[in-house]
Amino acid sequence: MSIRKDYIEQLIEEFAAALSRILKARREQKFADAQKLIHDTALSILGMEYGALMLADPASTARLLGSPTRVKVLARLVAEEGELLQQQGQPDTASARFHFALALYSEALAAGLHPDADDSATLSKLRAFTETPHRV
Repeated sequence: MSIRKDYIEQLIEEFAAALSRILKARREQKFADAQKLIHDTALSILGMEYGALMLADPASTARLLGSPTRVKVLARLVAEEGELLQQQGQPDTASARFHFALALYSEALAAGLHPDADDSATLSKLRAFTETPHRV
């Protein structure tokens, strides 16, 4: 097995575990914990501060991250933050995150990402949120 394939598999495993913790915190309405987990996951898995990754436009951020898998990880984190913000009654900020996440996914797909079932479900949800205004 190649080093690159090992790296990608490890990245996916770490991300799945982190995502599970984020979802649990969100379900339990531990919003500050969920937000911290999003930021910690970006730093530990992507090696960059979440806030810094959100400063540029999605195309520039995707180029900075390099691989479609890393872009997908950020897209999913941004989507999770959007849902977190929506739960907290911040629909405008949540909508901005949903649009950013969808744009990141578009960049990842254009760069060769082969979406799995989870990606497809997330993309469907993001498209629904961005096509129809949702208010809490």
